[in-house]
Amino acid sequence: MAIVGAINDGLYGDYSILLAKSVLDFIIVMVLTSTKGKGAIFSFIPVVLFQGTFTLLAILIAPIMTETALANISLVGSMLIFCIGINLIWDNFHIKVANMLPAIVIAVLFAFL
Repeated sequence: MAIVGAINDGLYGDYSILLAKSVLDFIIVMVLTSTKGKGAIFSFIPVVLFQGTFTLLAILIAPIMTETALANISLVGSMLIFCIGINLIWDNFHIKVANMLPAIVIAVLFAFL
């Protein structure tokens, strides 16, 4: 959601995905703050830097970014989120999701073939 939302914001000015993500992040941070302490509130700083960087990069790559590339990024991101859900549900079945992160770049390259 962070990557696709930031790209949508940078390309089209549509921040609806980022708004939905911020509501989810707010709920999670409030739970973490109540259990781990008020230092969890400051986790918004790297999130703002990360999403802001992707929004600015999306503005720069707007001439070459296509609908197909954005759809591929969204598809790969959804599959990665699904794999995280599998890891949360089943303890004995573990998928290394971080090893699959380069698939986002490959998905964009695949759109230009």
